Amino acid sequence: MSELVFVKLGGSVITDKTRAETARPDLIARLAGEVASALAKQADLKLVLGHGSGSFGHMVARRFGTREGVHDADAWRGF
Repeated sequence: MSELVFVKLGGSVITDKTRAETARPDLIARLAGEVASALAKQADLKLVLGHGSGSFGHMVARRFGTREGVHDADAWRGF
């Protein structure tokens, strides 16, 4: 029976959250290699990959006050 595994690549791992919109390609490549290795070892493994938004989403959300909800049309830009 094949196994279904959910893997979340956290935004603080795959991006530099101290700098806006800054990916960490070295870590993304390493994680992709680890996923490929797992699939090579277990061919029937079913993966669902998720990811966080890291510096691509959190800084925008902060700028538009997303945590406080949507109070005007401009606030939707934080999503």
